[in-house]
Amino acid sequence: MGIAKGVIRSNEDYQSVLAANRTVFLLFVSETCPACSSAVQLFEPIAKAYERRVKSLVLDTATTPRLEQVTGTPTLVTHVDGKLKEVVKGFGPWETQEQTIEAIFSRYAQPGVSGEPA
Repeated sequence: MGIAKGVIRSNEDYQSVLAANRTVFLLFVSETCPACSSAVQLFEPIAKAYERRVKSLVLDTATTPRLEQVTGTPTLVTHVDGKLKEVVKGFGPWETQEQTIEAIFSRYAQPGVSGEPA
């Protein structure tokens, strides 16, 4: 599967993920996108820090049903309570990408505390 880590096969799968989780971050990537590999490398450790509070998926646009908000890669789509909150296409200059991703996560979720339920 390459750099993508999650699989959503249908619109029903999207709705199921959104219904089962209060906050969902969907990072859409492509195997042919030069910036996507580095976006995933930055995204994954930040997502892990929040994993007790949110659901985060890295999805390959070639194998995932299309969302109209995703017109290029990498694109980060954020949902809260099943509602679209933010779409970020690319993460800006390399020097600030980590801060950009962290800021998006911190807007919608608090880091998990060890031992505390999600």
